[in-house]
Amino acid sequence: MDTQTLKTNTDLRQIVEHDLGPASIRSGRASLYKCPFHNERKGYSLAVWADGYRCFGACDTSGDLFDWLMNYRQISFTDALEQLGTTRPNPTIQKRSPSLAHSEPPSAQWQRNACEVVDLAEETLWSSDGEPALNYLLSRGLTSAVIRDARLGYIPGDYRDWRELCGLRVPCGITIPWFAADALWAVKVRRATGFPKYVQIAGGSSHGLYGADYLRYHQTALFCEGEFDVLVARQEVGKWLCPVSLGSASNRLPARWQAELSGCSNIFVVYDNDEAGSKGADQLLKISPRFRELKLPFAKDISDYYLHGGDVYEWLADFIGDQATYPEGIRYVR
Repeated sequence: MDTQTLKTNTDLRQIVEHDLGPASIRSGRASLYKCPFHNERKGYSLAVWADGYRCFGACDTSGDLFDWLMNYRQISFTDALEQLGTTRPNPTIQKRSPSLAHSEPPSAQWQRNACEVVDLAEETLWSSDGEPALNYLLSRGLTSAVIRDARLGYIPGDYRDWRELCGLRVPCGITIPWFAADALWAVKVRRATGFPKYVQIAGGSSHGLYGADYLRYHQTALFCEGEFDVLVARQEVGKWLCPVSLGSASNRLPARWQAELSGCSNIFVVYDNDEAGSKGADQLLKISPRFRELKLPFAKDISDYYLHGGDVYEWLADFIGDQATYPEGIRYVR
């Protein structure tokens, strides 16, 4: 029996289940596990199909049946064949699957410094110095609970000013930290005015997924264009689906987050009603048939729709269904 026939006749999911135990999550044809190759502690980045596997997390390893046996069990190609109960064929026909580019969070030092900035900005927001910024956030319809949960903060100063804080150069404005998968990926700052209005603290990554940690609780995801859209949607319909954002319509979905989306049977895309939003939505729709674009009845984005009297829940009710799978710890959702 040649290697191709052997691979066709062997379900890799059964091999991995023998090695790692029953899958933590099953989604369609994939079984999801904590990746053993980078000792994953949070999340389930290793996706295993009948004919191959891939980690969408830190190590980005991938391969087929023989790659798994050699890499996980630390055995030779010949030993792998023996374990599968066959004789040795010509090893030259065995090919490794190429690994794709993967995204990593910022350095540990940057994350430590940025976390200090987040702490300082968060404390300032809830002080007398932060009153103008807090009033602005409340005027956008966000509740105090949502603002606290998102760990929004404030660096006082003119929109043109920057401050040296914790070893980082930080623009003045409302800080929006991107926490996901045990890492701080970025800190964006919403300035009072000027262009661009949103500025990222240098050293952060542009490959995060805002709101990704909530995906584990839901079977439906909602891609929004901006962070404030995510927070409004989480506040209004967080019981039924998980809003997430790439931060911009021009940003592409990194491979590592596709595994986090494997548990979602439906993925809706509601980008801004403009040319950039349309192009960004088209890119997401190409990834999988599970992605489906929704259009707002009016307004440019979810935040604008909400502020002009739109009922986010009523608009999405036909698509949500009756699946309220949010954890009880999220008390602020309506």
